[in-house]
Amino acid sequence: MKKDNESPFSNPRFLLVLAVTFLSLWGWQYYLNKKYPPGAPIASNAPPAVPAPGTVSGTTSPVASPPGAPKSAEILKGEANPISIQKFDYADENVKFSISSLGFSFVDFQLNDYKNHEGQQIQFAQNDSLYTLHHGGKPISFQITASADKSVYTGIASIEGKEITRVLKYDKDLKFFISTLLIPEGLDQLEFVIVQNQVVPKSTSFLMPSFDHQDFVYVNAGKTHSERITGIKDTEIFNKSTEAVSMASVGSQYFVAAFVNKSDILPNVTKKVIAHKAILSIDYNLKNTKISELKQIFYMGAKKTETLQNIDPTLPEVLNYGIFGFISKVLLLLMKFIHSFVGNWGVSIILLTIIVRTVLLPFNIMSFRSAQSMQKIKPKMDDIKARYKSDPVRMNKETMALMKDNNANPLSGCLPMLLQIPIFFAFFGTISTSVELYHQPFFGWIHDLSSYDPLFILPILMGVTMFFQQKLTPTTMDPLQAKILNFMPLIFTLFMVTLPSGLTLYNFISALFGVTQQYFLLKETKSKSAAVARA
Repeated sequence: MKKDNESPFSNPRFLLVLAVTFLSLWGWQYYLNKKYPPGAPIASNAPPAVPAPGTVSGTTSPVASPPGAPKSAEILKGEANPISIQKFDYADENVKFSISSLGFSFVDFQLNDYKNHEGQQIQFAQNDSLYTLHHGGKPISFQITASADKSVYTGIASIEGKEITRVLKYDKDLKFFISTLLIPEGLDQLEFVIVQNQVVPKSTSFLMPSFDHQDFVYVNAGKTHSERITGIKDTEIFNKSTEAVSMASVGSQYFVAAFVNKSDILPNVTKKVIAHKAILSIDYNLKNTKISELKQIFYMGAKKTETLQNIDPTLPEVLNYGIFGFISKVLLLLMKFIHSFVGNWGVSIILLTIIVRTVLLPFNIMSFRSAQSMQKIKPKMDDIKARYKSDPVRMNKETMALMKDNNANPLSGCLPMLLQIPIFFAFFGTISTSVELYHQPFFGWIHDLSSYDPLFILPILMGVTMFFQQKLTPTTMDPLQAKILNFMPLIFTLFMVTLPSGLTLYNFISALFGVTQQYFLLKETKSKSAAVARA
């Protein structure tokens, strides 16, 4: 007999449940920190003024420039032979970018239709350059002319006495670039270099982590690989190389700078992080080849599925939904379909949650009835355990026979949970990675479904609803285990505080659906019991 003042820490079952609970929490936190550690977005922020749509801006000159000439120029000092650098500035309603003749690179690229949490425009390559063309470790100096509508840029350069020509075309509708480079025979090597902004170390906060992430994504031999770079230490140098790469990118959670190879030769790619700066080098080895043309696709922008797919079938690989990505893609398609009718992403999440819970309803009903059967035969099971405690084989045999006679299966109670766990993680990947939900409002105080609830109302409602759902669920746990389980809604609420409000909305509606389901199932059970009693 158990004494009233006996410590629960002397109870092996208490210790087991306690260990399982903390291991589960630690595993959940480890997964979140591993998959979504904090970091500054690769796309940086800058608030410069945007010129009028379709115009070219820059330093004015008293000398009139011919059509297609750059609007600004500067002299590169510190060289034996100073180099005159041309700079072409372009802006429309979607983007603002500058092209430099040194390396035929982008020295600034801004998205006009996306802002960060501080209300500033998303900008790439601030104080750095993108897609700089190198030879022998140095940027190549071009003489560039632009078309009248500033959508085509043509550059000529000389390397080792050999002339190369490059044409860069801008697609205004899909906002991507096609690069075509004509190279002479005998050229040994060319390299494109993408330099991105700082990679910030991850936070050490346990309860308030950040879920932004940065990574290199590349396709090699038809397989997609990802190298997570968020959390690189101050003294750590990340340096990895891969041969024969058809697509490579460096990006943040919602925005990416990507390259797709369209040439007959595949380049080698080197991924580096030095002093918290991400560098992606795309190296073409032209020795012993007869390649006369190199062609690539460049993209800098949001990770929007339709846009990426329309540009090139390989580009959607930059989206990283996690291990349950195949479910995330289905959920996103279904959510987009619902959104096309309701026009609100929060409402779409609610309706999608109801659809998912309705699909899982038969399994939940089976779990509820099995739990009721287990609760009903619990006194008999306790009697068998007491009677055959010295004979474990006989105890298990009698217990299995009892459950079979009463159609009780403890495993059936775990099935709905096993089905919901991958859906939860898939939903997490969908909401925290899909730019479709980026800065999208629900109503009232929720202005961004991709960010946490600023008033923490949804996490609290979710925790309260989970508590009631737990109370309505039949259980065969002893009182000690039940008391420990009562803390789970509170702990889960704390973990949801910094998660995207869209995911919290999903959990709240799911728990609310569960409470409603349990209420009607209990009501049905009482009605049947009353009918049996009357009979």
